[in-house]
Amino acid sequence: MTRTLLAALIGATCTSGLAQSQALDNSWYLGGKAGWSHYFGADFEPDIDEAFKLVGAVEQGDDLGLGLFVGYQLNPNLGFELGYDHLGKYRLSGRRSEGGISARLAGEARSQMIQASMRIGFPATQSLDLYGRLGGAYAWTESDLSAALTTSSRQFNESANGNKYQGAAFVGALGAEYAFNSSWALRLEYQYSTPLGSTSPGESGIELDNGLLALGLVYRFGQGEEEVVAASPAPAAVVPATVIMQQRFTLSSDVLFEFNKASLRPEANQALDTLFQQIVAANPQDGIATVVGHTDRLGSDDYNQNLSSLRARSVADALIGRGWPAEKMQVEGRGEREPVTANQCSSASKRELIVCLAPDRRVEVKLNGVGEGSPQ
Repeated sequence: MTRTLLAALIGATCTSGLAQSQALDNSWYLGGKAGWSHYFGADFEPDIDEAFKLVGAVEQGDDLGLGLFVGYQLNPNLGFELGYDHLGKYRLSGRRSEGGISARLAGEARSQMIQASMRIGFPATQSLDLYGRLGGAYAWTESDLSAALTTSSRQFNESANGNKYQGAAFVGALGAEYAFNSSWALRLEYQYSTPLGSTSPGESGIELDNGLLALGLVYRFGQGEEEVVAASPAPAAVVPATVIMQQRFTLSSDVLFEFNKASLRPEANQALDTLFQQIVAANPQDGIATVVGHTDRLGSDDYNQNLSSLRARSVADALIGRGWPAEKMQVEGRGEREPVTANQCSSASKRELIVCLAPDRRVEVKLNGVGEGSPQ
C-alpha cells in the first residue's frame, strides 16, 4: 500500500548526506517521543470489506502515539537506532437499513512494533541536523471487529474479538534534530510504517498504514566538555635590529571555543587581548597577520576542515575588531592535516583521547613584516 509515499521516503533518505554535528563518534544516546498517530489506507477481510462499503463507515484514525528509542552514533555520517512504538487505536463504525439492505459495522484495531533502523543525517548548521531513517520492524496488530449484513441474496453475522497478527513491516522517517548543548537535543520527526496487520480471515482481519508525527527528547551519553588547556607562552624577547620578522603565536582552541563550536567563548576575550598586545608590541612595519585554524583527528575530514576555517575567521574578526587592519589579515583552515601529537595518543577511552589530542586543537597567528627583533 501507498507505494508512492514509500518511494519518496526511500529517495529522500538516500540523498540526505552526512551526520549530526553535535555527537561524538562511537557514542550512545537515549530518547522518547510522543505525537499524532494517524492510521490510513485500511483494507479488510472480504466480509468486513463488503459491509464497510455498504454502510459507508466512519473511520477515526487519529490517536496518541508514544515511543522510546536507543541509538548508537558510529561516526559523523552514520548511526543506528532500536525503538519501541505504541501507535494507539484505529476505530470505525457504521449502520445502514434501507432498500432491502440491513448492515452494521463496528470495531477497532491497535498496533505496536519494535523497530531497527539506519540513521543518515546532514548537519544544516552547528546545532541543527536534518536526517532520514530506513529500517524494518516486528509489528503486532490486534483487532475487535463485528459486522452483520442482510440482503435479498446474502446474510451473515460475524463477530471476532482479540484477532491478532504479527509480522514484518517497513519503517521510514524524515526529521530534524536541534542540539541545545552537547548532551541534550530536541527532535521533530515524521515516521511511516507499513503494513500493520493482515486482511486474512483468522488473523487481524485488517491491514493499515500509519504515519506518526512526533516530538522527541534525546540525551547523549559521554558528551562532556573538553578540558581547557592554557594558551602557549609569548615568543622570546626580540633583539633590537631591523630584520624580516616572522613570528608565530599559538592559542588553544579549548580556551577560545566550546566543544564543536566556532563562536568565541566569553572567556576568550582575555586571551585575545593578550595576543593583540603581543602583536602590537612586535611593532611590525607592513605586517601581514595570517590566522590558521587546526583541529584534532576526531570527525570527518570535511567537517574538520570547515570547523578549522570558521574558528580561524572568528579569531581574525576579533583581532580586526581590536584594531588590526582588515586588509592586512589572511585566514586559513588546515583541518586535521598538521597535528602536533603525531602518534602519541592511542587511548581506547574517548574522554582520554580527547584530552590527549588537545594540543592539535589550536589557532595560530603568523606575523610577517619588518621590525626590530630576531627571526622566529
